[in-house]
Amino acid sequence: MTDGRRRWARITTSSSAILLLVAVISLWQVSEEFIETYDPESNYIVKLDPGESETFEVEGSNLLSAVRVSDGETPDSDLTMFDSDGNEIPGKEPKWSDPDRMGADEKTVYSPVRVFKDMEGSYTLQNQGSSDLWLVDDDESANKLLGNFWMYLFYIGCCIGSPIGIVGVILAIMVWTDKRKMPDQFVIIEDGSVIMDNVHDEDSVVEESGVAPSPFVGVSSQNVENPQEEEIGDSWKSWDEG
Repeated sequence: MTDGRRRWARITTSSSAILLLVAVISLWQVSEEFIETYDPESNYIVKLDPGESETFEVEGSNLLSAVRVSDGETPDSDLTMFDSDGNEIPGKEPKWSDPDRMGADEKTVYSPVRVFKDMEGSYTLQNQGSSDLWLVDDDESANKLLGNFWMYLFYIGCCIGSPIGIVGVILAIMVWTDKRKMPDQFVIIEDGSVIMDNVHDEDSVVEESGVAPSPFVGVSSQNVENPQEEEIGDSWKSWDEG
């Protein structure tokens, strides 16, 4: 079981690393086009100076974003939008899924201050703030990037590589936990045989093999000493008779 988990942990973590690397490379390849596509200065529906208002048409968009230049903090919205019947469209506060965007000069940062979903028809936007206001169609910008090959690789790398990596980490933790639970083993050589035993059984094994075995297996010490005594005895008799 542990060997199988270890093997799958290696496979999943390696696959995740490769997919995430593909995602990083893809993002680097598409970053320039991504910035240009989402740059409010070159892709806006309406741009308003402070105190201005303008009427515009929207054929159909899932997401419109009103953005302002950010100096490190999210600026106030300070805007109102009305439909063709004069009804105010409040919109929604931006969430984590509506991040800041970088301008084409890679210095200016734009922060969403209000988002409008499922828009279609004629609307009037008023800028009541003290800074310029841009209204951009994020739905159209996203559609422009969908046909980019590198964007497909980026989504595949992120959406598949991340969960596979999580699975690999979980399997690695399980393997590490199983390894800690296993008792330590050591090797004992007894009578020429190799014995694997646990640390907990060390005392009993040492007691049983407390005396080292004789190198001459099957030969008693008495049999080894007798020939020497007989040889010495015969030699003495020959010397005495001579």
